[in-house]
Amino acid sequence: MKTVFAFDIGGTAVKFGLVAEDGRLLKQGEVPFERDLAFAALCEQLARLYEDTMAGSPADALAVAMPGFAAPDSGVVIDGGGNVPALRDGSITQALEQRLGLPAWFGNDGVAAALGEVRYGAGQRLNRFVLITIGTGVGGAVIIDGQPIIGRNGHPPELGAIVVGNDDAGEPLSLEARSSAPAMLQAYACQTDAAAVSVRQLFEQAEAGDAAAEAAIDATCRGIAQAAGALINALMLEAIVLGGGVSGAGEALTRRIRMLLPAYVWPSLAAKVDIRIAELGNTAGLLGVASLAFEGLAASTHARGAWQAAKS
Repeated sequence: MKTVFAFDIGGTAVKFGLVAEDGRLLKQGEVPFERDLAFAALCEQLARLYEDTMAGSPADALAVAMPGFAAPDSGVVIDGGGNVPALRDGSITQALEQRLGLPAWFGNDGVAAALGEVRYGAGQRLNRFVLITIGTGVGGAVIIDGQPIIGRNGHPPELGAIVVGNDDAGEPLSLEARSSAPAMLQAYACQTDAAAVSVRQLFEQAEAGDAAAEAAIDATCRGIAQAAGALINALMLEAIVLGGGVSGAGEALTRRIRMLLPAYVWPSLAAKVDIRIAELGNTAGLLGVASLAFEGLAASTHARGAWQAAKS
């Protein structure tokens, strides 16, 4: 059985793991993302993670999920990806191919996470849904008839750019600016003299009766509900699937969004849509981008077989 070693590079952590063709995660780990790392240092870090994890037993290919839009022909991030600036300075997949001697594939992290859910998680039972990933940034993907909707050149949807209101200066406020993890913590800090806490602690404080924590979470959930409502109204979705680090709050998150959603959705559509947490959690991106590599390996094998048949 073929295996792919996958990386999922985010604004706060680099997740990695060895994925089997049937979707089993055979090995996995996570290290903090160092924002100040230069491109060459990031490449070396990823290569060493592979070498240390595999200990001389090579995978068949590599796969990298990353934020923003990477040029299809090079893998260099050319739009977005502000939380991982080093990816704009070179092709991470080309560098890893040269360093490790393995073929490498790449994809947008939100689209990869949605593919993971479609092929191995919550999306297996859904035809039309949107995955919204909420973490250091906000991303995700639109799935129609089991396939991600992307631009002709591979550009992923920019769900974090959906406008959900106005800021204090009257300027348009994006979903990412309102509902990402940093935005949630900043909203709390603006109401209190307390130091910023983790999102998990914020939910715990809200459950314990902290009004400022509850207000910060409510603002976040209202932004998600507003964006989700627009998508449901336009696309007649079966579900909104929530992923990313903030989705670790589970029912405490989905309960609030369910309560807010009817204000933004046509009633007959609201009655049919489900709000659920991604089944694969933080492994969705790894599994999804690995599936792209498996497809690439299969296509390469088919092409070699066709060439050999034509030659004989």
